[in-house]
Amino acid sequence: MVINYKKLNPNCFHLLKYLQDASLRFIILYGGSSSAKSFSIAQAILIMTLQDPENTKVFRKVGAALKDSIYEAFKEASKTLNVYHLFDFKERRIVCKFNGAKITFSGLDDSEKIKGLENYKRVFLEEFSDFEHGDFKQIRKRLRGKHGQQIICSFNPIKITHWIKKEIFDKDKWHDIPMEVTLGGKRIPEELTTVKSLRMNEPKQIMNVRTKEIVEHPGDTVLIQSTYLNNFWVVGSPDGTYGYYDEQCVADFEKDRINDPDYYNVYALGEWGVIRTGSEFFGSFKRGQHSGERPYNPSLPVHLSVDNNVLPFISISYWQVDFTTGIKIWQFHETCAESPNNTVRKSSKLVAKYLKSIRYCDKLFVHGDASTKSANTFDDEKRSWMDLFIETLKNEGFDIEDKVGDRNPSVAMTGEFINAIFDFQIPGIEICIDESCTISLEDYMSVQKDSNGGILKTKVKNSTTKQSYEEHGHLSDTFRYIVHDLCHESFIEFSNRRKRNLYAGKGMLDFFNPDTVHNYTDSVVYIMPNVAGTFLLVHTRRCGNTWHLTDAMFKDTSSVDEIKKAIMCHEAKTHIFECSPVYYQMVKELRQEMKGADIRVIKEYSDVDKRISATSDFIKKNLLLSPKKFEESREYGNFVTNLMDYNVDCENKGASTVLSGWGHYIIKSRSS
Repeated sequence: MVINYKKLNPNCFHLLKYLQDASLRFIILYGGSSSAKSFSIAQAILIMTLQDPENTKVFRKVGAALKDSIYEAFKEASKTLNVYHLFDFKERRIVCKFNGAKITFSGLDDSEKIKGLENYKRVFLEEFSDFEHGDFKQIRKRLRGKHGQQIICSFNPIKITHWIKKEIFDKDKWHDIPMEVTLGGKRIPEELTTVKSLRMNEPKQIMNVRTKEIVEHPGDTVLIQSTYLNNFWVVGSPDGTYGYYDEQCVADFEKDRINDPDYYNVYALGEWGVIRTGSEFFGSFKRGQHSGERPYNPSLPVHLSVDNNVLPFISISYWQVDFTTGIKIWQFHETCAESPNNTVRKSSKLVAKYLKSIRYCDKLFVHGDASTKSANTFDDEKRSWMDLFIETLKNEGFDIEDKVGDRNPSVAMTGEFINAIFDFQIPGIEICIDESCTISLEDYMSVQKDSNGGILKTKVKNSTTKQSYEEHGHLSDTFRYIVHDLCHESFIEFSNRRKRNLYAGKGMLDFFNPDTVHNYTDSVVYIMPNVAGTFLLVHTRRCGNTWHLTDAMFKDTSSVDEIKKAIMCHEAKTHIFECSPVYYQMVKELRQEMKGADIRVIKEYSDVDKRISATSDFIKKNLLLSPKKFEESREYGNFVTNLMDYNVDCENKGASTVLSGWGHYIIKSRSS
């Protein structure tokens, strides 16, 4: 059979060579978009079907996608080869008129549907990355009974955490092989067979189950990596006499190369990575700019950041920080404790094993999710997950300092802060991720932002265990915790400034100038000692027709002594208590201790949502905030944040509740 070589791309020459090599079990084509992988496979299978009367099965994960994709590619390939008339094209089946060999097309929604592959010489898995690992294992086992049976796969690599990368690419050792191709006794010119890379797996020593002898099993898998630069119908043939130079396509790829190197690296060059959507939580993270070689530095302490969600794994990231000039933070390692190591004891032992491997013996700082400090039900002593984690590390000989906070920082605000660091908006702070932290990098680049600015943790289901879990976001949480802790002062400053700009920009709040000398004519402290477990206080002073919120307290406490101490620090013309009778004794004591103070008590209002609605316009028009206090006082900042987060259905509305009480009192006193 004679085929015009000017109809073929480099991929097809290699396929024609390896489809005739009975020692090869797997032929895997991967790479960038527009590299003619599937089309070249269609051409090669059509040629081989004409050459020998053997059947081929073509699978896609979803059968509905067959007709308009790979089936049409086979029809078009037959026309370019001028062999269309030699085949009978039927619904999901192509029959060779010359020898009766069949090419059949099937969807694969369940690996149990794989039956009767004994009659096929070849199986082609198109869009291989859509298949589950279980699908592939079933096909491997069921394709048997004929000499030289082969599985051909094609896909565009995206996620570096994909099972193909872990189970095929990472488990074998690979070596480059020559790109020489000889067909029909004639060597094809090298410029016509050049692809991005060509590799084969190393031979293995196995036992012959019949003779019981150890024999060498030759390499049985070839990886063919190609890009648009290897497609003669994108860049033209090397001699310029055939193919097609697609100027628009090339220009589009070039635009990506310049403006979005990460996207170009994956989509054009076919490297493992992440194709970004534009709605990423860490939208300013650029792999080429914010990752590189940042190994462990023996002269600096190690910080761990931990998230204890067990699926898909317990997430532990390893960090160091250099405060010599500014703040330089880098991640140098990761532990992703999958089953069966996704328990507190086993995951902490993995950490200890790694730290011992780098001979680390200094103090170990542990950061992480505040919920890990909650008491649990799986320990007889009701110790928390973090208690057990730290205890195990101590038993392994490490000196631990617990840096886990009592509550987690705002997800949205820590995300904005880290993005601002990546955008060089926070002077003196740098963050870098070592390239060895591949799963972390994939998570940081993939995790999406939800409508409220938080992390969108989309659930997926494991096809084998049927368990649902959040695919991305837990390593990103460890990232947030560590940066928040190591850059705490800068974070608070950024957070308060960001909130102030946000609220003022939306017209929600106005601010008074704290550097101006104000003539205050009245002052009121309004107190609610217990709103859903929170002590609330606002200290206001009248300046002309407006009131200045000069201080505010928003504190989780029920301590009478602590509440009394806070109130006594706020001198005013009038103190108003809105409380239940249980606090009347405290009010009585305050009247005795704050002699001369006008301390009044009113009953708790029954419908606070109604009062909030009725007083909101008055408060917006007549109350001004202190920008200085907002940036310097955590309590003041927390109060304003809670105020702005109010909606009718929310449970945590303490700030709005106490301000509505203050507003109601001021309105009534004006009218009296």
